[in-house]
Amino acid sequence: MDSLSNAAQKRIGARIAKTLSAYLKTLSGTDMPPSKERLEESYFPEVDPNLVRDTETLIATALLLGMDHASRKLNAADEEIPPLPFEEAVSFMKSRVPMTKAEWNKLEPKLRFRTFTVARLAQCDYIEAARGRLISAMKDGQGFASTWNDIKAIADEDGALNLKPGYWENVFRTNTQTAYTAGKLMQFRDNPPPAWRLLVIDDSRTSDICRGLLREGKRDIAMPSDHPFWKEFGFPSYHYQCRTGLQAVYQSQIGTDVQVENPSMKSLRKNFKPMKGFGGNPLEKESFFKLTDKMLARAARYGIIPDLDNFAISLGFTDVFLMRNINWQDGFESLKVGEHEIYIAKNRIKLGNQNLREKEKLETEIQLASMLPSQGFKEVYVILDSWNGIAYGDTFADGCFIELKNLSGNIKTIGREFRDALGQSKNVFLKINSDYSIERVKNKLHGEVLDILNTPASKKDLTGFVLCYFSKLSKWTRWNVLSLK
Repeated sequence: MDSLSNAAQKRIGARIAKTLSAYLKTLSGTDMPPSKERLEESYFPEVDPNLVRDTETLIATALLLGMDHASRKLNAADEEIPPLPFEEAVSFMKSRVPMTKAEWNKLEPKLRFRTFTVARLAQCDYIEAARGRLISAMKDGQGFASTWNDIKAIADEDGALNLKPGYWENVFRTNTQTAYTAGKLMQFRDNPPPAWRLLVIDDSRTSDICRGLLREGKRDIAMPSDHPFWKEFGFPSYHYQCRTGLQAVYQSQIGTDVQVENPSMKSLRKNFKPMKGFGGNPLEKESFFKLTDKMLARAARYGIIPDLDNFAISLGFTDVFLMRNINWQDGFESLKVGEHEIYIAKNRIKLGNQNLREKEKLETEIQLASMLPSQGFKEVYVILDSWNGIAYGDTFADGCFIELKNLSGNIKTIGREFRDALGQSKNVFLKINSDYSIERVKNKLHGEVLDILNTPASKKDLTGFVLCYFSKLSKWTRWNVLSLK
């Protein structure tokens, strides 16, 4: 992966340097150092679209490289990226990887949000580093003028990467490695290999985390693809700047080139634990657009969360506020539903710890959520939790929070439950168990919407959707909330 990162470093470094130069010009219009008051004012740059585009190119190429290596039975630790100019990297990789336009369009929003996040935080981190260095020099009273000139020289020479040694590698190399792993997993999503093999680079730079995978005389470990290791610990990266490689093991290799093992989870847990927020499956965790705790903390400190939210909303992720208030690093366990899967948060409450009524509520949430994939939803996540002793479930599907209701009874009850659901979310799924006709139910729901809109104090955003499943008629119907009739 080093060739790809090095190819992009000069281009992206120049973008960051340009932003840093613009910041320095706002501080003082002359060669004189700025005042203390001016220096202590917060400054966060406008988004540089070129930086976002170049970062997107870097991560997209890493994703495609992973797909290419998977299709050619190659391993990242064995083969480097071709030494192409940065501008040609994506074109070259896309020419080698079989991918339809529809497949690429599904990936693009996730890549764009992830790269926007990385690029935006990188810009702000460099500005903050420069400001911090100047403030420290001013407070110490030692060489402030020379420090000011040094930082200006760094920016003028496109040397912004020297301002915070190692930061660029931490952010971009780690995201590149994650994208590479995602590309490999995409190639095997529908037809996993018999086993996966981890290749650990054993040298002075090997982390204590990945060193826990090493055994005497061995620098690799191959385990069946259904081994619980992959569910619990997931795939590389396992920490910042992780260099551990991932390789698919084919049936023809087992017993000859590769020895597949089946170690106990107890022995694995004893020596290996990924850094918090790492590991897992980047396809299941959707790590391309969900912020880690550390990224969210930095974004909050810089005051740019609204920027990130607005960008996510522009890509169709409609409930980003709710999404980023969930600890996605908890991890999720897959639940097979026919040909589809939904994901249940594994570190939240477990079924069986509640009274019968509360347990039935949670089981209903899972049952209803499991119906969504058949209606075209690709990524369905269920979080089970409790508040003040009351159990509840939240369901997210394709970036949307969806309120789920299992309804029976008379038409008034259905209308009241629907109104209550709209109070929780603008997107509603109703499973209706009654003998009422579809038209009568639709009229009732439409009446509830009109009542809400006609309430003077109502400021409810009713731009979502209603998804109805009439169990007696075995029929699905989808409506826009504002056009029920």
